[in-house]
Amino acid sequence: MGQVDKEKVAKLVREARTIKGYTQQELSDLSGISLRSVQRIENGEVIPRAYTLRILAEKLGLPESLIQTGPAPQTPATPPTTTATPPKNQNRPRKLILTIGIGLILLLGAGAFLAQSAKFPETDFERFLFWMGVIAVYTLTLLRIWK
Repeated sequence: MGQVDKEKVAKLVREARTIKGYTQQELSDLSGISLRSVQRIENGEVIPRAYTLRILAEKLGLPESLIQTGPAPQTPATPPTTTATPPKNQNRPRKLILTIGIGLILLLGAGAFLAQSAKFPETDFERFLFWMGVIAVYTLTLLRIWK
């Protein structure tokens, strides 16, 4: 059934474009849809998104209901999944770099502070409290980065 819908949309778009006297390039320029997308739609390779169908219907003078065929869940289901995932994956390397970098900066900064201080920490308890504070700052920073 999905193949039939692609072909129906392809035929409608191709015929309407031809009747209007547009080339694929002219339809692309007029609608703002890439030439390759227009070609793929007319060849029945894809079912366009609702937004694309709306623009094509408007530019070709077709009623939107004529061009919107096929099962509604299929059209929006695939594209958001592929477009929603990459931004999260693209931020992952940045977050990892920040996590490691901030950890090293805190570690070196805390070590430098302890090395220059002759009287701090006076007891093991103070040393543990100091490192607990460093870890707390690091943990809160990571919570902000990874949320």
